Amino acid sequence: MMPTPEWLVEALIGATLLMLLALIVRKPVARLWGAHMAYALWALPALRMMLPAIPGWQPFYVPVAQSNPEGDVALALMPPADAALYTQPLPPATLQMGPDVSMLPGWPVLLLGVWALGAIAFLAIQWARHVRFVGQAVRDGELLTRQGGVDVIVSVNVPGPMAAGIIQRRILLPADFLSRHSPAERRMALLHEAAHHDRLDLAANLAGLVVLAAHWWNPIAHAAWRAFRADQELACDASVLAGSDGDTRATYGRAVLKSACVATPVAPCAMNHKSQLKERFAMMKDRKLGRFGRAFGLLAVTGLAAGGLIATASGAQPAPPAPPAPPAHVSPPAPVSPPAAVSPPAPVSPPAAPSAPAAPKVMVFTHKIDGKDGKPGQPGEKIVRKIIMKDGKVVSDETSGDGPQVMMMHGGGPGEMVKVMETAEGKKMVMIRHQEMADMAGKHAALAGKDVEARMAEVKTRMRARCESDGVKLPADADMAQFATCGMEMQKKVREAMASARVAIEKSRDLSAEQRAAALKGIDAAMANQRTEVIVKVEK
Repeated sequence: MMPTPEWLVEALIGATLLMLLALIVRKPVARLWGAHMAYALWALPALRMMLPAIPGWQPFYVPVAQSNPEGDVALALMPPADAALYTQPLPPATLQMGPDVSMLPGWPVLLLGVWALGAIAFLAIQWARHVRFVGQAVRDGELLTRQGGVDVIVSVNVPGPMAAGIIQRRILLPADFLSRHSPAERRMALLHEAAHHDRLDLAANLAGLVVLAAHWWNPIAHAAWRAFRADQELACDASVLAGSDGDTRATYGRAVLKSACVATPVAPCAMNHKSQLKERFAMMKDRKLGRFGRAFGLLAVTGLAAGGLIATASGAQPAPPAPPAPPAHVSPPAPVSPPAAVSPPAPVSPPAAPSAPAAPKVMVFTHKIDGKDGKPGQPGEKIVRKIIMKDGKVVSDETSGDGPQVMMMHGGGPGEMVKVMETAEGKKMVMIRHQEMADMAGKHAALAGKDVEARMAEVKTRMRARCESDGVKLPADADMAQFATCGMEMQKKVREAMASARVAIEKSRDLSAEQRAAALKGIDAAMANQRTEVIVKVEK
């Protein structure tokens, strides 16, 4: 996301507020939890300058510019809800050369240009001073030693010990360093400058200079820079003196006092400036900070940093959704080809001689129930009903006794399990489909007069396959009765068909109450008997 002028203004204001926060709390934090915690606070302004606008975030404040007819401009910070009431387009500051001729751009562009030029000029000046100072010190100096990738150089152009360089690291010492300091003091001074390199304080100075350049016009930023450098030296002192005794601290204090110098370029880390002596001596006291104190201090500073960044964060409108893709181009339908020429119809051949009509088929259905009076377990046999059908029509319905009003139906369309039919006498009956037996009867009638044994073998093969598809294994010498019923599986199917028929009869609207009661009575008797025999005869 590219930074906008609005984000830049909010970032500069937010970083300034964080500088003020660090200036206020740095000394209490240093007293409570040590110089390292106070030094860490100065990362907040740099982090705010790098914090992008957060999509969907509602900032706590926004900058508002107001102008009056006289051309005066006022800047203020307001909550977003209040800022919406005051925001208005600002007239551009122009130099009129005629009625509609503008020689100067609007004031926001002018301010942005002045700010950028000032930041670049500030960085250029500081870089030039640093390069000139270090170059002259190295050119007129003498290499004393090289330890751990750091060149120790003695030069007449250096007022006191200082560390310089990020890539090419150096420790610059004054020409009277050997005579000014005792051996113990020299050791402490070298440890101090080496600690600056180990702690990456030179890189922190570079980042601080960039932030300071962005605020070159801001007096709060310059005050914050001076406090940042002071806290950096105090943190370096704490690193060198960690775990030391009283004599070492006294020796270190004398080295700091003898190294006091005047102003130096902002980039190097000088050991001491005269204005910082009192504060540094106060922080050199041996202060015991337990593990709990350090943990609590770290938690407090982390919470303070997070709260400061959240309070000064900038918001951004979420990106609008991508526009829908245009509909695909629909090609016009291909032209319809003209119909092919239709050839004249062939002459109609004389009709063939009519074939002899098929002999009518007569099917006899006999329903039997074992037991006296239709009750299972008693000897005797009672024929309940006999129906004769010719070419699919009922021509005779003979009933003896009060048997069930249910018959087995042969034929019928696929899926037709139950059918209500009417006899020649006007009586209604319920037929339960038995597709397999009807197929056998039709097949037997069609094969009359042909090789019966060969056809029967084919029928047995098909019936065996049908039984095996139902999961029933038959012996090799199974007869037609076993094939027809698949063992006892057919009895189960008959019972299931009866149960389905009973449900259909209960729901049928084509039967009267008496007919429905008689039919249900017959089904219940047949299901209780659990032995139903269907005899199918094919006659001509």
